[in-house]
Amino acid sequence: MVEKNNKAGKTFTTVLNKKDIHSIVKKYNNKEAYEEYRKLWIQSYELNTVPDYPIQLDFEINYSCNFRCPMCTWSAESTKGMGKETWFDFEVFKEVIDDGVKKGLKVIRLNYINEPLIRPELVKFIKYARQAGILDIYFSTNGSLLSEKVSHELITSGLTRVQVSLDAHSEEMYKKIRISNFTLKGITDNIINFMKIRDLTYNSELPTLRVNFVKTEENQHELDDFVAFWRDKVDGVGVQDLVNIMSPSDNKEMSNIIDFKCAQPFNHLVVRYNGSILPCCTFFGAELPVARLKSKDNPHIQFSKKKNIAYKEDSELLIQTIQETWKSPKMNFLREIHRKGEYWKHPVCKRCVESTSHHDETQG
Repeated sequence: MVEKNNKAGKTFTTVLNKKDIHSIVKKYNNKEAYEEYRKLWIQSYELNTVPDYPIQLDFEINYSCNFRCPMCTWSAESTKGMGKETWFDFEVFKEVIDDGVKKGLKVIRLNYINEPLIRPELVKFIKYARQAGILDIYFSTNGSLLSEKVSHELITSGLTRVQVSLDAHSEEMYKKIRISNFTLKGITDNIINFMKIRDLTYNSELPTLRVNFVKTEENQHELDDFVAFWRDKVDGVGVQDLVNIMSPSDNKEMSNIIDFKCAQPFNHLVVRYNGSILPCCTFFGAELPVARLKSKDNPHIQFSKKKNIAYKEDSELLIQTIQETWKSPKMNFLREIHRKGEYWKHPVCKRCVESTSHHDETQG
């Protein structure tokens, strides 16, 4: 069992691994390069050094989701009109990957708050990144579109990890927590079939698969049964506390934290569908864009003009490359306040921290 805690000793994410996930991923990579990546990632949590380039980039390759879960911002949004106009351009993705690999990019995540399997050519993004030299490629999904065909494609794509969010053990609870037209049984069948195809058809250990349970007052009584059911069926089980993004003032558990230090500004950035760049992967990060992506090789590319419904976006952002953003005064300010444990000096960070655990600290 692995536990990740914040500086105040509060548990954010507990991961019950049947296997050593990173040891498995390392077997499919250059050993020295992978060990260097893990060393850099661990160092980033010490908040002392800043790499020349983010270790990880998250890409929101589509701005849409087919679920409306009450704990997520999508419950207040609509995907109407959010089709291909909000798809992140593949040529720009290639440009960022090629530049990043040369400068120190090690890992990518192919989603933000969205459902990545909505994007039909997701595998094209994975294959390109893998062939370009990215060591670790993963995404989180609700599992609804994890069909047999998609499973075969993902297993042979170069993907290293996939995480499926379930948050329930019973069908009744699933209908309350994961609002959609899908059933828990159907998604459970998808996951079990994925594991069979991976293990028996391809005799492979990749991609590893973890199921996640976001713990709330409503579903916490199902946690033990959830863990017992999944522990021997998948590679890992993640348990997270809920951030109350929709009603943050109701969440009092972490309101007295005085020594929280966030490592995200020290290791990664998020690139959204519309080119805005965020300093972290939390829900709250959408309120904190620090730049808008400059596309050097594809100046004709126009990022989506569709507005983020949930949050107001900064229309006066500087247009910068990933590296320029990484070394910008805005990022340096965020690092400085978190290095000193003064998260409260930024109002968005303050609301985020005081809304209890809000992201998966084990993502690296």
